[in-house]
Amino acid sequence: MSHSFNDSQFLLHSMDHCPVGIIITSRTEHTQMLCNAKCREILNLRVDLSNKSNIIEILTQLHSIDVHGHPIDINELPILKCLEEKMDCDLTFTISPNNTKRIILMRSSPIVDNNEVTGSVSTVEDITDSFLLQNNLESATLRLKNLWQLTKGDSPSIKQVCDVTLEAIAEITKSKYGFYGFMSEDDKDMIIHSWTGETMKGCTIMDKPFIYPIEKAGLWAESVRQRRPLVVNDYLSSDLPKRGFPDGHVQLESLMVIPHFRDGKIHSVAAVANKDFGYDDDDVTRIQGFLGDVQAIIKRVEAETLLKKSEEKYRSLVELMNEGVLVLDSENIVTFVNKKICKILGQEFSEIVGNAFTNFTHASSKEFFLDQQLLRRNSISDPYEMTLVNRAGDEVFVLASPTPLLDDDGQYKGSYEIITDISHIKKIEMQLLQSKKMETIGLLAAGIAHEINTPLQFIIGNTSFIKETTDKLAGLARSMKNIFAGNSFSSPLETLQTLEEMIDELDIEFIAEESPAAINDSIEGLDRISSIVHSVKQFAHPSTDDLKPININEEITNAINISRNEWKHNAEVITQLNTNLPKTLCITSDFSQMVLNLIVNASHSLQNKFTGPEEKGTITITTFYDDHFAGILVADNGLGIPHDIQEKVFSPFFTTKEVGKGTGMGLAIVLKIVEKHRGKIWFESTEGEGTTFYVQLPILSPA
Repeated sequence: MSHSFNDSQFLLHSMDHCPVGIIITSRTEHTQMLCNAKCREILNLRVDLSNKSNIIEILTQLHSIDVHGHPIDINELPILKCLEEKMDCDLTFTISPNNTKRIILMRSSPIVDNNEVTGSVSTVEDITDSFLLQNNLESATLRLKNLWQLTKGDSPSIKQVCDVTLEAIAEITKSKYGFYGFMSEDDKDMIIHSWTGETMKGCTIMDKPFIYPIEKAGLWAESVRQRRPLVVNDYLSSDLPKRGFPDGHVQLESLMVIPHFRDGKIHSVAAVANKDFGYDDDDVTRIQGFLGDVQAIIKRVEAETLLKKSEEKYRSLVELMNEGVLVLDSENIVTFVNKKICKILGQEFSEIVGNAFTNFTHASSKEFFLDQQLLRRNSISDPYEMTLVNRAGDEVFVLASPTPLLDDDGQYKGSYEIITDISHIKKIEMQLLQSKKMETIGLLAAGIAHEINTPLQFIIGNTSFIKETTDKLAGLARSMKNIFAGNSFSSPLETLQTLEEMIDELDIEFIAEESPAAINDSIEGLDRISSIVHSVKQFAHPSTDDLKPININEEITNAINISRNEWKHNAEVITQLNTNLPKTLCITSDFSQMVLNLIVNASHSLQNKFTGPEEKGTITITTFYDDHFAGILVADNGLGIPHDIQEKVFSPFFTTKEVGKGTGMGLAIVLKIVEKHRGKIWFESTEGEGTTFYVQLPILSPA
């Protein structure tokens, strides 16, 4: 080898270029024999190679700190420790040259000569960058692992999220203790949801509180009070306010508390303690980032929890409702019912759900129910009535208030229906309707009696005339028989003269002319009386709610007959009845009541307008039909309905008549009857000119 300097100088020069710090120490007087350039750089030493410096002085200048943030006795440093213990030693510690914390790994081995330790050789490495790099890598790995754990599988509970979050924070920061929780709504209390397992093991307090008033809390609460992260790496020497430790509490050496904000308020707080080498800004940044990631999961879990509570509350409310709740799919299969529906049908939940709802509808309502569900597909949700059948086979009248259900694409997927049992109301309505019929008959009784009395009077007169005439004819016949039998006349001419006198006295020509007319008038009067009696009987006879095909024109004629005395003095009734009108399924007595109420209503309007003895208005009744509906039109040229009360005319007990002259139920009952027949009614009215009521009833074929 060709060198300009000797081997010793070459060795020293080579060691100065070594990437690892090297320090050789003599046991004699603890002097350093060699300290290469890398060692001086790492330890920030100013060593004069020409002088053998005392190693104790050098180590004292380091101000070494252990992993817990406590000063290290220099005798615990590997350089000196290996001399005393005569074995290899290593130690990781921190120093802060120029106020910059560095993590140092020192390894020392004793130099043995003839079984005696004569000195030590040590390596010194600055592992700060690799330590942080490894920490960052481990933190990222742990962060991803724990986020994956939170998001996979079924939705976790808030407690599970908190447990995993705290476990991750403790792992990321390599902390021994920690807790994680949420602030109360009023920001006065901290509600801790999770403690680390080490905390629970290390803390021997029997009753660990889970709600901490911020006002009374110790050092960790400074983060909340100051609304910023808190890092304390020497807990005992910190001058921040402390409350002390209760007996059995774990001893804190370092502490980091991170508040997480949501909408400007502290939402959650994470705290960890007793990390080796203490906490730094990187720890704060990593935990803040992780908490930010976790917030999305917490929001989802909170939303799911609220949704679950809402669903439970909704289900409880639905089950406690006094109304039935029915949910159908697009094929009218029952997917849900509450207890009220089960009670209405007298069936168990399992007997209803999964079946077509038509299985529980009365035969008279099946087709109408299916028609209603078709309307739901067009977003039509008008209330409707139908008849159900319970387990015992009894009819149950219900009112359904439906709402269409749509999927995320806006497509129809079923119907949500509130079902109200109106059977009791239906019975009351039937009783009220029958009562109204009797009331109407009572109000019309005088007129009906007059209508019957008029033909009855001329029937009585005619029959008296016919009886008198018959008696005379019988007397003539007896006289003629006696004449012919007794042969008391002297000649045939005398006999004929006598007979002619008797016939002339009887006035046979008058009898021959008047008797047929009297008989015909009496027959006509009897027909009139029979018609009135039949109409009254048809109207007043109680009927069931069964729909039957009826001749609408015939029922209108009956109503006109019954009400004749109501309108004949002030109106002419004109009928324009379509003779081809098909029979329509109706409840006969209800239909007659409806028409009668409309005629009487029109008549009363005319009475108020045409007051003179010779003045009469007109009531026009027309029937017509199309493919789906039969129509009835009742028009009058009376006073009309004032605009400001038109919206009230169908309201129960609303009347413009004087007290005692009207109940206000006439048109209200008409509306109920029309709705009961699933029809429609409306009117057009011009004040001073008249009113026209339109009734539209569906034409249904009998099943």
